Amino acid sequence: MTDTGEKINLGVDEDGFVCVVAPDAYSGYVDEDWALDQLLALFIEQMNQGSLFVAYPGPDNADDDLAFCKKEPAERFFREATGIVRVGEAGLWLTDYTQLTMAAQFRDSQPVAKFSRRLPVEPGTYRITLIEESTNPSKFQLSVTPAITGTITEHSSVPWFD
Repeated sequence: MTDTGEKINLGVDEDGFVCVVAPDAYSGYVDEDWALDQLLALFIEQMNQGSLFVAYPGPDNADDDLAFCKKEPAERFFREATGIVRVGEAGLWLTDYTQLTMAAQFRDSQPVAKFSRRLPVEPGTYRITLIEESTNPSKFQLSVTPAITGTITEHSSVPWFD
């Protein structure tokens, strides 16, 4: 829900990822011939720097519904992934894995594209939480809530990527 109560419906991307990026600070170029392990390492680095949140619900969840809200999930959940993102003037965007791979391959490619959705948040530090509901498997909720400046979350892998 937005501040006005309007529900925003999003979706898990066609590759089974949920990708949220703050393009002000995101640095996504890897190499013209990047390998998956390099890309995953970049994702982890950018998540730890607070410019990206990525989770991998998996291919069975590609194109599933993704609800957005500005409050912590109150429901019990099957699984949860969290991260901290620092949002600048360029905003916070739901993008997709394919666009992030383009930014990894081409120096002049951005992490957001025409299809990307800007999320209704002001500049600041936010806790991003993705849950898969326990009562309704394959239903996901993305929440963005204010975090205390200086809060960090250390990632050693992309959540749910086995």
